[in-house]
Amino acid sequence: MRELNGIEFQGAPYEDVFFVADTELKGAMVPDELNVYLWRKGFHLLFPMRGTNHWRIVGIVPPALRGRDDLTFDDVIPSIRQQAGSELVFQRCSWFSTYRIHHRRAERFRNGRCFLLGDAAHIHSPVGAQGMNTGLQDAYNLAWKLALVVSGRAGAALLDSYEAERIPVAEALLSTTDRLFSLVISDNWMTGLLRTRLVPQLMSLAMKLPRVQKLAFLTISQTGISYRASRLSKTLPGLPDAAPKSGDRFPWLRLMFSPNASREDLYAKLDDTRFTLIVFGQPAPTDGTMGLGSNLRLLTVPEATENLRELKRAGVPATAFYLLRPDGYVGLSGVRLDPAAVERYVVKDLGLTEADQVAREALEQRGPAPPAARLPSA
Repeated sequence: MRELNGIEFQGAPYEDVFFVADTELKGAMVPDELNVYLWRKGFHLLFPMRGTNHWRIVGIVPPALRGRDDLTFDDVIPSIRQQAGSELVFQRCSWFSTYRIHHRRAERFRNGRCFLLGDAAHIHSPVGAQGMNTGLQDAYNLAWKLALVVSGRAGAALLDSYEAERIPVAEALLSTTDRLFSLVISDNWMTGLLRTRLVPQLMSLAMKLPRVQKLAFLTISQTGISYRASRLSKTLPGLPDAAPKSGDRFPWLRLMFSPNASREDLYAKLDDTRFTLIVFGQPAPTDGTMGLGSNLRLLTVPEATENLRELKRAGVPATAFYLLRPDGYVGLSGVRLDPAAVERYVVKDLGLTEADQVAREALEQRGPAPPAARLPSA
């Protein structure tokens, strides 16, 4: 599809050949944790899987074995034992495969009615375990926008924001994973010394710091990704610097949504096929649609001691409002809710009202219009 659309896949393959194997084995590994073995001439990663003694192993095929079509897991066992421990006892291998790794990105993610996402748009090394979630976020970012456009509720210009928001994420991911991967596989003696002696010590010390732990969580979980530079992200004046802003993924909170009620998971109450307006410390608007109609869900959070404590933890002001997109990212935010400002955002930045009019005119030419419906499920 890239070739048919004339989209270049920029980048190159790495020189090394890698293997992955699902095994049952016994050894001195730390249970239920990723075990990383960094050596002067490579690495081995042992991922704990469900089941007794079930481990997935990722490593580099020894140079002497590259190019063989009949390579089996038994052939790489000696190198694993040499680097990860001679006491390893391999009981069974249920799956084994070799592969090459590329670092590439499509020069653009859209050509007319064709969109690229996931591995079709970007591929990179497995360092950081970001590949699958990045593809899922591509799909989520595109799905709600595509749903609005194909249902006639937004203009096609909304789809331009998919590429604008996701290409910077792909570029940052490729840059980071490429640097880390180069460090992991380099055969330079100085880099090897750094990888095997200095990096493990520094990482062990750094991961004991709460701030580093938080940064690592935000990075690996990808909840730290932000679209603040997007044209769909508008922050009104007044929000404190430390508060979540438009373009950020709204933080996970447990809140009371009515007096004397139990605290609930905010994300369990969000509807990922609609926009959600969350109002803190102020009355709900009398007009609950503000240009979004049935595509809006309204949540009002009362001023309760438990809520204020939770908001303080996340940096959310006691008085504020946040309009969340269907993918959980903040589209519009501010202190005092102004329904007119929300409607201007909906009309000007999302183009929803104008698109509804265009859709109505098109449907009138085709025949009776179907009843209004909520966004299709992503």
